[in-house]
Amino acid sequence: MRLFCFHHAGGAGAMFDGWNKALGPAVDVVAVEVHNRERFATLNQLVDHIEQQLRPALDGPHAFFGHSFGALVAYRLAGMRTGAGAPAPRALVVSSFPAPHLPAPIPHHLDDHQMTALLSDLGGIPPEVAEWPALRDGAVRAARNDLRLCSTDDGTRPVVLTCPIHAFGGSDDPLITESDLHEWSSHTTGTCSVHMLRGGHFYLDDGPPLFTALLPVLARLPAVSQTC
Repeated sequence: MRLFCFHHAGGAGAMFDGWNKALGPAVDVVAVEVHNRERFATLNQLVDHIEQQLRPALDGPHAFFGHSFGALVAYRLAGMRTGAGAPAPRALVVSSFPAPHLPAPIPHHLDDHQMTALLSDLGGIPPEVAEWPALRDGAVRAARNDLRLCSTDDGTRPVVLTCPIHAFGGSDDPLITESDLHEWSSHTTGTCSVHMLRGGHFYLDDGPPLFTALLPVLARLPAVSQTC
């Protein structure tokens, strides 16, 4: 099975380095990354681009994993394919993001100082990047653009998926509560589970506990994909 992974706002596919080693050989991890995301005016345009890019690879067994902003991208991609009658992912795994009918956790209009402080506190800007102004400012710009795209999502236009949704979160996340994750249950006709792991918004940086929890979830996925 292929697990397509979507990174957080301002992030990159490199955050999933090492996942193939941790989850293989049964799971083939594909890190999804779109460069120059500032060229897209809306989240829907970004998701449409990703769908066209990934379409040939989505015929076989697959699941989606999205962290933070990536969770919304993965959900909208699954919904877009649902609307087109394409094969659904075997599961949608969302991480550190509230259900789409709830308010987005981070406003994109924070000034540079506020955005830098918030991302640093959350762990979205590693200490080694924060020490270099050019790298830090670039990370803030990238995060702000992704959050802008997030703000264009129409949360009043929910899509109900047929695949199960499994939500993961950090027990000490100041942005996302366990209750926020349970709200994902209204977006699927399948099962929905919530898994809380020790840590904050970037709890998944401590890989082994997540992999220990994620592998059984992936192992229980249905053998046949459901068409939408």
